[in-house]
Amino acid sequence: MSFIHVFEYCCGLGVFGFLYWIMNGIQEEFQSVSQSGNTFDILLYFWTGIIIVYILFGGIWVVRKYNEESYLNGGM
Repeated sequence: MSFIHVFEYCCGLGVFGFLYWIMNGIQEEFQSVSQSGNTFDILLYFWTGIIIVYILFGGIWVVRKYNEESYLNGGM
């Protein structure tokens, strides 16, 4: 059984984590200049929704990849 699909999924989580780290630093800089909290709250909700959708549907994608016929029958 190949772990390539699990590795792809974990790399996607790593990319999201890296982007969160970068965007969190940018948000702190902008928040000190402008006090528009509602805009940042909406963007935070949007970002959290993207991560939740990726975790849910990405997990389903990984499980379905291993349930394909090529994995069940031992290859091509």
